[in-house]
Amino acid sequence: MRFSWSLVIFIARCDASWPQLPDTALCDGTLGLFQRKLGRQERRAVQTEKPWEKRVYLVGTCHKVGSQLLRNVMEWTFDALGAKESCQYGGMGVPITFYTPEHTDCAEHPSSIRFDNHIDGDTISELRKETHNTGGFRGVMMIRDPVDMVISAYSYHHRGAEPDSIYAQGMVELTPAEGVPAMASRMLDTVEVMVQAAKNAEPDVMLVSFERMTKSSASFNQTVQDMVEFLFTDEISKLDQQKILNRAVQEDLHRGYNGLSSIRFDDHWVNHTNDAEDMELAKRAWHVVPATLSAEYQRLRKELGYA
Repeated sequence: MRFSWSLVIFIARCDASWPQLPDTALCDGTLGLFQRKLGRQERRAVQTEKPWEKRVYLVGTCHKVGSQLLRNVMEWTFDALGAKESCQYGGMGVPITFYTPEHTDCAEHPSSIRFDNHIDGDTISELRKETHNTGGFRGVMMIRDPVDMVISAYSYHHRGAEPDSIYAQGMVELTPAEGVPAMASRMLDTVEVMVQAAKNAEPDVMLVSFERMTKSSASFNQTVQDMVEFLFTDEISKLDQQKILNRAVQEDLHRGYNGLSSIRFDDHWVNHTNDAEDMELAKRAWHVVPATLSAEYQRLRKELGYA
């Protein structure tokens, strides 16, 4: 059912207008965002070995860092390249390949394509050891301003999304002045773990800034291109690169699409994109966060490179 739904989105995309795309872009499945006509040798390029047959790939996120944005872009990426199998650490999160059953735990069914919905520094270190003699690994990990993560988490759970989450308890009833300080306390450990993972990322894992990826369509395009180049270098054809980029734009909200960012929980759909006005109202309440807790967030922001 997940694949059928995604396929419908893709077909609809090719019937839509494409604001802000380069003039050379065509919606025909062959020319995408950074288009030029392929040379004869490039068109004839034949891939004899898939990148994930050479090494492991890791996609890492954490709560309200922009997890669905990165996961979805990478799902389109691996689908464009023909990947069929993946796993999730702890069986958590939605599979990162269309054909993978949900809750496919990497510990029980290890795959060369792995998704960690709660990425930490230990996972990165352990994967380095595991793959040291077998081709290594490459990965991408999303980071975000820690304060904005708190604001996003409050706005998301305040509207009732994922009510069973440990972060969600009581949030629907709390005003921003009540809920933002409470969420800041709940999210601190999550942010700490994200920062430690980010500090352990190089040279195997590319850090992807949520702010850069969502700034504009042009910035989204460039971020996806940088990710593709980091992960696959020259191991995939120009045609495959263009297929990836052409599909990934379905996750660019500046173009008016919602991609795969609505996911199913039991019998209802949850949209992971918060309302901008709700976010702004919550952000205005940050000043009531206790000074010692606010100082911890400012320290973590600096460690990630946020001024």
